[in-house]
Amino acid sequence: METAQSSEHPLIILNPYANRGNMHAYRTLLRPYREQADYVETSGCGDARERAARAAEEGRAVIIVGGDGSVHEVANGILSTGRRVPLSIIPAGSGNDYAWHALNLPRDPAAAVERAFHGRLIEADAGRVNERFFVNAFGVGLDANIAAAANRLKKIPFLSGQRLYYTATLQQLLFRYKRCPWLMFHLDSGLYEQAIEKRYVLLSVTNGPTYGAGFRINPRADISDGLFDVCAVEYIPLLRALKLLPLAERGEHEGLPEVTFYRAQTVRIESKQTVNMLVDGETMSGHSFTVQMLPGALWIRV
Repeated sequence: METAQSSEHPLIILNPYANRGNMHAYRTLLRPYREQADYVETSGCGDARERAARAAEEGRAVIIVGGDGSVHEVANGILSTGRRVPLSIIPAGSGNDYAWHALNLPRDPAAAVERAFHGRLIEADAGRVNERFFVNAFGVGLDANIAAAANRLKKIPFLSGQRLYYTATLQQLLFRYKRCPWLMFHLDSGLYEQAIEKRYVLLSVTNGPTYGAGFRINPRADISDGLFDVCAVEYIPLLRALKLLPLAERGEHEGLPEVTFYRAQTVRIESKQTVNMLVDGETMSGHSFTVQMLPGALWIRV
């Protein structure tokens, strides 16, 4: 990974649809900085990725104003170039898991803007699943099904943040729990191998400790240790799942018999059926996933 000598003229990318479109306060806070930076607002899906890639090729720092999905796009743009430039995040989404819980960035917008321009730079790990990069979390199982449902439910007024994910979780548990997938998985070329297909509630591979608006699935995860934290929850009856998941939300599921934690640099997951996958809050589907650690691939201002 080549580290570019960043110019003093960063690119600010603002997602106008973040925060349900209520972005006036962020535009106001950024106005004093627009003489020292270029400012653009995205026009649709993929725009942030393309603009971030172009900026990285030019050796320019990138400042993204948006939620987890926007951060995911920008990181994919930067990482696709093979160059490392300063990345700043001004969290403005419904979950902000990576910004708030992995990077511990301020929740106050004014403080976040100040940090984006003047914070210290740290090296942070990233991941790649098949041909897609991610910064925080990848998973298959109930978590991916919940995320897919949450994306559909975002259209309902007053559903955001934890309320949105609670609603999606209840929907999946009560009506679609039996869709939890049968999986095989392998870690680090033989460190661990589940060669016989087995049913799981979820299998989560993360850099940061949380996803789903604060759900502490891997509470000991560290974004700069060069290892993924992996949480595997075996399939259990629904009533048991209803007791376990609140514990997992608080990060209190260590030691439970249905839960196993691992640490690895590569994870290979296979399913005979097509399953949803969750990547930094975005959902896709597939049946074979190779997840690889990219140590120190990002240069982030905190």
